[in-house]
Amino acid sequence: MSMTLRPLRATRSAARTPAGPPPITTRSNCSSPIGNPRFEEKVYHISHGCADGDPGIHSFHTYMEQLTRSRRVLYANGHLGFSILDNVYGAYLLFFLIPPDELGMPQLVDNRPLLLGITMVGLINIFGRVVDSLADPLVAWWSDNARYRLGRRRFFLLTGAIPFALSAVFLFTPPDSGISSLNAVYVAGMLGLFFFFYTYYMAPNLALIPELSRTVGERISITVTQAAFSIAGAGVVLLGFPLLWGGLQAGGVETGTAFRLTVVVLAAIAGISMLLSGLAVDEKRFVRGGSAQIGLVESVKRTLVNRYFIVYMVGTILYWFGFNMIRAVIAYYPIVLLGMGPDFQSILMATLFGTAVLVFLLLPKLTQRFTHKQLMLAGMLSFSVLMSFTAVIRSFGSFALPAALIQMGLMGFPIAILLVVPNAAVADLSELDGRKTGQNREAMFFGTQGLFMKVNYGLALAITAGLLGFFGRDAGNPLGVELVGPVGSVFVLAGFLLFLRYPQQKILDELETLRAADETPENTD
Repeated sequence: MSMTLRPLRATRSAARTPAGPPPITTRSNCSSPIGNPRFEEKVYHISHGCADGDPGIHSFHTYMEQLTRSRRVLYANGHLGFSILDNVYGAYLLFFLIPPDELGMPQLVDNRPLLLGITMVGLINIFGRVVDSLADPLVAWWSDNARYRLGRRRFFLLTGAIPFALSAVFLFTPPDSGISSLNAVYVAGMLGLFFFFYTYYMAPNLALIPELSRTVGERISITVTQAAFSIAGAGVVLLGFPLLWGGLQAGGVETGTAFRLTVVVLAAIAGISMLLSGLAVDEKRFVRGGSAQIGLVESVKRTLVNRYFIVYMVGTILYWFGFNMIRAVIAYYPIVLLGMGPDFQSILMATLFGTAVLVFLLLPKLTQRFTHKQLMLAGMLSFSVLMSFTAVIRSFGSFALPAALIQMGLMGFPIAILLVVPNAAVADLSELDGRKTGQNREAMFFGTQGLFMKVNYGLALAITAGLLGFFGRDAGNPLGVELVGPVGSVFVLAGFLLFLRYPQQKILDELETLRAADETPENTD
């Protein structure tokens, strides 16, 4: 049986095939549709001994344009907007609903323990995350199988950016000015809406990473740039929020109104950023691969039985669990533990982000010397230790401020690792699965991770709210804030122990073998 090579569809003659990078390979079933608008460059059908229309694995070699540096930066810029909205929720929703007494803002939701020690704020977050978690596999499957003229990823970026930003604003506009059940119901509903559009935008956005990158270097370049924008977005919120909020109050705006106006300004910046990201990626020109054409249940099942992915995902989610807990009390930290005003948060965050940016600059070199697994393990272990110091920071007395600055500065390393390495690892895992199965299901991998990540967010915030409710959240009773660090560190340490089992070298070896087989096919009998 010999292998034949014949052109299926070509918009240019063979003599005019453009010079450039080697063909990019994707795989599909024999019976899969070929007339996808993405394949505008020369496409060759390499038949491995199966007749036309019969099932089997085929390879599609396509000459796609390489994403320019400016477009790569514009695409990655979407993480600025996403990070702004994510950090507004993560750092300020709990603070907004149950503020410390020293601030003078009204409490909006009752936070007394209700069910198994879980408070109303905890239940709100769990409800929002559960509703949202149902959207993750649905949106991922929808995107993987989509055939929109704009593209199966770009469509979601362009139609989801503005609703995502608006839902963040609505989250901070409850109907009543004091504690009420209506506020609780409203915030729970808005949180579900917020997380639906979170998934609607982010799952397709992240799925573009393996589709736009052809080499390990390109993949790391994209994820480092995304992480830099994520840190910038976090900086806009954690540095800029207290400054803008304070400036509005200094201008005579009431405290609560100034808070909401600050959210509106940041959401507007986020919406523009995310729209620009969608405009940068023309899938007809830059993206290889086509519609997955697989059922929802089967796609979810295949992802959940991928043992490499499960080990990676659970370990990484425990890492994020600790991060989400410490982020939820960052606005309390300077007021309750250090005896400073809200503005001091900007100084703490500037120290953390300064270190993180330095690590970003070093990461391309670090990834040449250390594996993703080694970097993740180093990040988890250091983060676990550093989080524990939150419990004893007040015991440093007059040295508490410099000790807090040192703690935040050192945290820049594990947070930088957390923002860069996981997305590159999922890109590897989704590519490996696609090369093995012939199904391009990148969004489902990121969507499945998102599903468990959203539940993670809800549980982390519920536990944090419980600690504050049981043990206190103000300067006169700070134990709840102090305990968040060491409790979170336990989860991160558990993630470290699990991630020791992640078989990265085996994954890379399999990828190398499959890439070589696809990109340099040999005739076989």
